[in-house]
Amino acid sequence: MRKFTLNPLVLAMAACVIAPTTAIAQDDANLEEVVVTGSYAQSLRNALNVKRESTTIVDSVFAEDVGKFPDQNLTESLGRIPGVAVATDDGEGRTITVRGLGDAFTMVTVNGMPGQSLAAGSGSVRTSRAFDFNVFASELFSRLDVYKSTSAQLEDGSLGATVALSTGRPFDYDSFTAVANAEAGYYDGSGKTVPRVSGLISTSNDTVGFLASIAYSEKEAPVLGGETGRWAQQGASNNIFSCTSCSPAELAEVRSSWAPRIPRYADKTNSQERLGVTSSFQWQIADASLLTIDGLYSKIDVARDEPFMEAISLARTGGTGINQMNVIDYTLDSNMTMVTAEIENADFRSEAFTANWDSEFTQLSAELKHEFTDGFRMNVLAGMTESKLKNNEITVIYEHYSSNDNRKELAAAYADPSDTVFWDFTNMKSPVLSYSFDTTNPANWELSEYRDRLTDATSNTDMFRVDFEYDLAEGFTAKAGVTQKSYGYEIDGVQADKTFTNADTTDGTNDGVACGISAAVTADDGSVVTAGGQTFFIPDFNRRNEFLATDCWSYALVAGSTREVEEDVLGYFVQLNMDTELFGNRLRGDIGVREAQTDLTTSGITAVDGVVTPLTVEHDYNDTLPSMTLAYNLTEDLVLRAAAAKVLARPELTDLNPGGSVTIFGTQPAVSYGNPLIEPFRADSFDLGLEWYYAEDAMTGLTLFQKDVESFPTSDVDFIQWSELGLPDSLLGAQADQLRDQNFRVSRRINGGGAMINGAELSWQQQLSFLPGPDWVRGFGFQANYTYVDAETNAGDPMPNVSENSYNFTLYWEGEKFQARISNAYRGEYLSNLGTVANPWQDRVVDDSNIVGVSASYDLTEQLKITFKGINIFDEPQHEYETSGVARMVRNHSTGASYFVGASYKF
Repeated sequence: MRKFTLNPLVLAMAACVIAPTTAIAQDDANLEEVVVTGSYAQSLRNALNVKRESTTIVDSVFAEDVGKFPDQNLTESLGRIPGVAVATDDGEGRTITVRGLGDAFTMVTVNGMPGQSLAAGSGSVRTSRAFDFNVFASELFSRLDVYKSTSAQLEDGSLGATVALSTGRPFDYDSFTAVANAEAGYYDGSGKTVPRVSGLISTSNDTVGFLASIAYSEKEAPVLGGETGRWAQQGASNNIFSCTSCSPAELAEVRSSWAPRIPRYADKTNSQERLGVTSSFQWQIADASLLTIDGLYSKIDVARDEPFMEAISLARTGGTGINQMNVIDYTLDSNMTMVTAEIENADFRSEAFTANWDSEFTQLSAELKHEFTDGFRMNVLAGMTESKLKNNEITVIYEHYSSNDNRKELAAAYADPSDTVFWDFTNMKSPVLSYSFDTTNPANWELSEYRDRLTDATSNTDMFRVDFEYDLAEGFTAKAGVTQKSYGYEIDGVQADKTFTNADTTDGTNDGVACGISAAVTADDGSVVTAGGQTFFIPDFNRRNEFLATDCWSYALVAGSTREVEEDVLGYFVQLNMDTELFGNRLRGDIGVREAQTDLTTSGITAVDGVVTPLTVEHDYNDTLPSMTLAYNLTEDLVLRAAAAKVLARPELTDLNPGGSVTIFGTQPAVSYGNPLIEPFRADSFDLGLEWYYAEDAMTGLTLFQKDVESFPTSDVDFIQWSELGLPDSLLGAQADQLRDQNFRVSRRINGGGAMINGAELSWQQQLSFLPGPDWVRGFGFQANYTYVDAETNAGDPMPNVSENSYNFTLYWEGEKFQARISNAYRGEYLSNLGTVANPWQDRVVDDSNIVGVSASYDLTEQLKITFKGINIFDEPQHEYETSGVARMVRNHSTGASYFVGASYKF
């Protein structure tokens, strides 16, 4: 992967610098010293001070003690910030949505360096620009800031927000600080108890300091419930049930009904091991020069096992699918949903799926702050970030074919050839499934398919930045800077996927044996398991070596999963900051402009009439991004804020893929690909807020926001001349001269319509020290916020993944030795998929959720503290359904509550 080289302009501006550096621009220079006391109330006080003194619209979360973040998971802390909604996967917070815009529109920095943490999940490898917060232990960080408005000095690349994560540094603490934390975590769903340990040591004097921290944790959490994949309506000739016992009216009714596509129980296990290490070195070279070098390493290893059994013919069409099935009995509701059924001639599948993936994140950065004079300062930034992901997904499938399915490979009959499925979805959140044959007997199964998918992905970011500040006059500072950033993403995928029928033909003889492997299943080929409340014979993953040792299952390149993106961005800005008075009251603000020049090179694999051909496309674009923020004190305690800016987020990685297919022979030349020439997301952003700091440690505020997004990518089919596509003529081979000016049928991603996002955030924070009565009553306090988002596309459709309503509430109590809190996080329902005009039933909705957690600690001595946490204590499930107003279940997953008991010791 290509590494960046320093632009001569950057070298010229940095020639006076001896050491490289890193930092994110923050406007909290006037803040009081951040205090770490072991108090949740103090962490809220620190965050409130940042918010009050900041010019930009920002919310922060601080560690409540050394090496102790308020929540177990970073997304839990982020989710308590107004405007932020957490996206979960298998019951775990992974990414965030900010003010209606998803993870791809949020830029995340770690110690000032933008980066990407790669991960996999229930939907295989994640190939977006999203940052997966689950890769990191929360104990590694001392602070996070969410910038919802921008200024010219902030790096471009965010439409929704910039999230700045910061690890600890030695000068943040006393001359010697050491702490050790140990917890035992119990996962109610799995019944497993696992360790979670962390520690930090910091030593410093007036000149130098060194800090190191480490965190290790394990997790054993299940995902339990039911799922259907989706629901399918009968009707087309290749998608209709038989019903030999039905009257003509009943048959018409059955063939107009909706049936579940893959009804099955979910009983998945998710095992994790996570290790994180940070280090920091600080050197006060002179009174005017401070050098800081930070390092961060994190690795997560995940194993997911998912045993399934289902009537798979419901997911197939034609004579080997639904058409072969005969309805014996059924019940329809008023929406024509087949809520109960007894159906024969079904095919059944026993499926053993496992995914093992690991992700490594490495970052090294340095920061030099230097004051040439009292009024002339410089910050220099340099660093590298790398994320590596390895993912292996294996599926072994046994099948029980119906008596009328000719794909059965075994000559002998099954021990029990019956083939009837029963389901009951009367309660959509708790379906009942059963089968007519003995699912535990291996003689009732045969080998059907083997899948083996390997993916390697790498993301790296190298950045060099230098900023200057010059005090023009009292209260007025000019800022200017330049950044050169190189981002690279590369993914390579191979797979050995093949059905037994196709493998059988690979060895040259279609005889029911594929390269020496028979379709017959014996007791040695698996085991009997109980999963999801049903007991069945499941394949053995260890058969992998047996399959891969043959020529019938061999790895082959996956064109769509093999591609590369290289992105070089040169950005520079000028900005004027002010902190003065207007009409006798304080006025702060900044106005500036940022210029971003992006050079893009994308590579992929294209099949030209079936011949695999590498393809590289280059593209560039420039953006001018003006911004302005103002904060005006109407009174000493009443702050009016306003912000306006043009912002951008760069295109999704999958959309930039130039790979696809080109057909140059036949009646109609055609091309299908992503679109490496697609334009970035651009928007106009506006904020207006009012904050009242009416008492010490208290604030209530209202912020109105609007984002006018220019366009979102959409799929398109059109007829366009080849010469207008920007693709190289070399793909046309010898036909280039004849085809260059011909119209091709082009299927690709294009910039579609935009959207308007309007919303409001209401915040209220208060320590109830004014309450009458005994002293202990005044230990109470609370933090609450509510967010409303109205997001609609230019076509008048609602935006996916946007909850109209969300809120958070935390009630806490703190005494001299004991403190406790209870928190509630609510996210309203949202569309996970938007149906089309032709297929409105494709609407998918994730139901609202209410997650409750508790936390408590007691100081046994000044050095020793015992702790307790409970997460999702009421086991809130995640329920997704299809078709608004009908609510046919897609999935209903529960992960159970988790509890942690531990101790913390300060040396």
